[in-house]
Amino acid sequence: MNPLIRFLRSVLVPAASMVAACLAVSAQLMASPAAPKSSIPGKLVDIGGYRLHIYCVGEGVPSIIFDSGVGGFSLEWSRVQNVLARRTRVCSYDRAGYGWSDLGPLPRTSERITRELHTLLERAGVAGPYIIAGHSFGGYNAQLFARNYPDQTAGLVLIDSSHPEQIERLPGPKPGTTKRVRPGSNSYVVSWFFPHPNFPDENALMAQRIMQSWRHKMTWREEMMVFSVSAKQVKASRPMPEVPILVLTRGRSFWPGYSNGDETERVWMELQDELSQLGTNPVHLIAERSGHVIHLDQPGIVITAMQTMLNANFSRK
Repeated sequence: MNPLIRFLRSVLVPAASMVAACLAVSAQLMASPAAPKSSIPGKLVDIGGYRLHIYCVGEGVPSIIFDSGVGGFSLEWSRVQNVLARRTRVCSYDRAGYGWSDLGPLPRTSERITRELHTLLERAGVAGPYIIAGHSFGGYNAQLFARNYPDQTAGLVLIDSSHPEQIERLPGPKPGTTKRVRPGSNSYVVSWFFPHPNFPDENALMAQRIMQSWRHKMTWREEMMVFSVSAKQVKASRPMPEVPILVLTRGRSFWPGYSNGDETERVWMELQDELSQLGTNPVHLIAERSGHVIHLDQPGIVITAMQTMLNANFSRK
């Protein structure tokens, strides 16, 4: 054999094998969930070439659907979900890229997420109408779901929800910036990649494993990159239907280390009041002992809010 050909084969063949091996590993990583399949509570549902995870307990209508903030996923709702399941069907789910769900197509905007949720509920056989409870960024998705699917929406519970004008109107740090906490403050540095201090103990280890995965971090980044786009989608969508809306707002400052923190909190409360006025018979409750993640700081008040919404629905029948 020609020495030159022998040399090229000795270099190129192993290199090609290495590339193929790397591609195979990459494909496995893309397909693998951040947590083992054997530990999945609920099921994975194909919504068109990729699967979303949903976990439902209880029976009855309207069905309650929980949607988390950026970086959040189904496990954080367990305390609230288990109690409410005594009255009706309650579902938590993982948006594409979080928890046990597959990675989804880009961009990760509220418009896309809302369509995915609607398809998921249909294919999972979860009967409507729905009470959508959205925390933080999940509030964008909840608002857009009600606007896009008014006949299937029984009500909204917005838990310290994002407002479509908050980027322009809040004087504090913009979404995605680092928050420095004043020394001695009762608050804590918000971390998107470690469980909240009040995360349910039985789920904390699994949650930490999920949140440390590259899939989780990449999805968080993609949602944050188009956060402003999602806000514009909510603002430009059709009018809010005549459904009851209950707004639940934190009582503790989220920006205690900033010189304009008090002003930021004042504007945040103003935005929350505006959200409550979008619905019929507006209700606005304050979780006095909670920071931003109310369902982990004070799950009892979230349970009360959801029961109030259920009672409102039954009284309208």
